[in-house]
Amino acid sequence: MSSQQTYDYIVVGAGSAGAVVATRLSENGQYNVLLLEAGTEGSNFFWSRVPAGVAKMIDNPAVNWCYTSEPD
Repeated sequence: MSSQQTYDYIVVGAGSAGAVVATRLSENGQYNVLLLEAGTEGSNFFWSRVPAGVAKMIDNPAVNWCYTSEPD
């Protein structure tokens, strides 16, 4: 038995804009919205549930892409 779900909108990226778009589309219940974000499930990582745990996550590739930038 396969379970299939259909969506009216798929929002890729749960950054500040993606989260707002997904929220606005879904708030009246008229649309079925899927919000996708890359990475593993954060609830499995202990430090993601501890407010001071951000220091443990900054350089951890399991929860941070660790991208760097260079001046123009």
